[in-house]
Amino acid sequence: MPKRILYESAVHQFLAAARRRREDLAARDPAAAERLGAWVAGLAIGNPGAGELSVAWREPRPGSCRLSLKPAQFYTRGDAAAHARRQAEAGLVFAADRVMDANRAYFDAELRRVLEQAGVTGTPGTAAPAADDARARKHTEEVFHDAWADSVDVRSIDVRRMNEACTAPEMRAIAAALGDLRGRTLLDVGCGLGEAAVYFALRGAEVTATDISPGMCDATRRLAEANGVRVATHVSAAEDLGLPADRRFDIIYTGNTLHHADLPAMLDRVLPHLQPDGTFASWDPVAYNPLINVYRAIATAVRTPDEHPLRLRDVREVTRRFAHAEVRWFWLTTLLIFVLMAVVQRRSPNRERYWKKVVEEADRWAWLYRPLAGLDRGLLKVLPFLRPLCWNVVILGRRPQPAAPP
Repeated sequence: MPKRILYESAVHQFLAAARRRREDLAARDPAAAERLGAWVAGLAIGNPGAGELSVAWREPRPGSCRLSLKPAQFYTRGDAAAHARRQAEAGLVFAADRVMDANRAYFDAELRRVLEQAGVTGTPGTAAPAADDARARKHTEEVFHDAWADSVDVRSIDVRRMNEACTAPEMRAIAAALGDLRGRTLLDVGCGLGEAAVYFALRGAEVTATDISPGMCDATRRLAEANGVRVATHVSAAEDLGLPADRRFDIIYTGNTLHHADLPAMLDRVLPHLQPDGTFASWDPVAYNPLINVYRAIATAVRTPDEHPLRLRDVREVTRRFAHAEVRWFWLTTLLIFVLMAVVQRRSPNRERYWKKVVEEADRWAWLYRPLAGLDRGLLKVLPFLRPLCWNVVILGRRPQPAAPP
């Protein structure tokens, strides 16, 4: 998209958010609406650089701020006919409206941030409800994962390798725990590119895969077709699946997704879809390892800003939802591989997703991974207090129970 058109679109969206705010105020507090209108009229809006919008004001105290345009879609992929068609095929009847609603939520949230920074927070109605924040967050996730899906040729994905390689211990542990999948129904929440969903289908499961990103759902369908299996896809956020209330699955799997979601809300929505004797399986990153936290601070291009790696309280939030739960930890001394990738091989964490590359390159790293994985097993057994320092945690739950009070 030409930079000038991008800038003009952003100005339009921001001023439209201000107009909606003023109209909302007008019905309840006309004087506040007039004050807000005068404040907007005095704004100086500029284009300081690619992908940014600057907003400056004089009242009630001089100041300025910048807005990132990266989370917004404007007239790019999200508004294109092909994108709308793919969303519609995935079960979104009003796909274009969905994109516009998400953009509206994003600019409403940005307007609120600017008003707070400018000191206009005393204006009634400037505190947006939590629902606006949630919509803006979900929109950011959708845009990020749509772009990821666009960047990958799913025909190059070796599904079995991605789930059975020695450097994929989380999936090997989950697959072993689930056992024979033939004839069993499985829901994959946050399916991403579909490596796990298609793998489970190859093993005989009847798979339904959901993701907040229409692009990811499209990639999953194409990956399933390339592997000769069928996976039903459904575009939805993890906190609001939109499935029929009586739909039940033998297995619910969610890989690398819990740390993107509102965890209690997600569990409240997802677990009612699990059979009473069903199995829940998840894996996600953990928050405590200082080495990984340095990586997270650097690798901003391959992460979304709202990610929140699991803390021990989050692990407990999941395990207490089940009559029987098992927690397993992975990647402690084996993290040496990632140090070598960054320091010795000089591989940029913003250009490569290390956690994907280490699986794709399993044969290259097996000589180092296998002995270190054995060392990890011994250390974590003898010194269990080291477990939270691992990169990833696998949680297996059986017999879902009502949520216990915190």
